[in-house]
Amino acid sequence: MPSRKKLTRPRLITLLTVFLLLQVPALVAIGLNILTQHWSFLTSLSVLWKDIQTAFRLTWETPGELVGDEILSFKIIGFFVLLLGAAAALLAGLAFHRGRPITWIASLIAQIATLVVGISLYFIYQPDQSYGLIAIGILMVFYLNDGGVRQWFLQDWRGKGANERI
Repeated sequence: MPSRKKLTRPRLITLLTVFLLLQVPALVAIGLNILTQHWSFLTSLSVLWKDIQTAFRLTWETPGELVGDEILSFKIIGFFVLLLGAAAALLAGLAFHRGRPITWIASLIAQIATLVVGISLYFIYQPDQSYGLIAIGILMVFYLNDGGVRQWFLQDWRGKGANERI
């Protein structure tokens, strides 16, 4: 009979939990920068609200049109995709240490959102903003696919490993 020892949590799980929680404000800030095209929204909430209203109004008034070599609807779509990724990273980060497979999937969804927007930015019009998003996404995917991390998520909730299931 195989031994039934509980897997200990790899150190990388704690590190990934911190990275996922730090990724949330970074994705929101980059999404707001895509939407407003500047960083002045960090100065006050009134400036942020005014910039968001202006960006949405301009996008809805001229959907799909090129204005200054920019596709306006992409800003809104990119913002919402990054917001979805930030929400997935937050949910995954809060429960990542428990080893539930759904949190691993949520963290991968956050990385997919990050990479999709980063690659889209690169090919559409803003390669300087895309490098950070692509780097974050690639590093997190490599860490999430580490053998110890995968084994941690393959164990069932009672602590038996994937190879020891009956």
